[in-house]
Amino acid sequence: MLTVIVDPNDRWMDRAACSGQAGAYDETATRFEQRKARELCLTSCPVLNECYEWARRTRYTGTAAGITFLDGRRRGHPESAAS
Repeated sequence: MLTVIVDPNDRWMDRAACSGQAGAYDETATRFEQRKARELCLTSCPVLNECYEWARRTRYTGTAAGITFLDGRRRGHPESAAS
């Protein structure tokens, strides 16, 4: 089960297209679930920028803002994890 610690500054999550669908977005999601998650993000989400910043800040692993992050890195771009 995915546990997300919600920061009061992250109120944008209430407006996210994926609200309530966390299981399909974490690192255990199948490739099909990841693809569907990215599609929902890129076609329906009004808070992509906020989501992207949150994923980078929290080093989220899974699909966020239409991107799959692994261990705080964008898949295929390990240099982007350097902080």
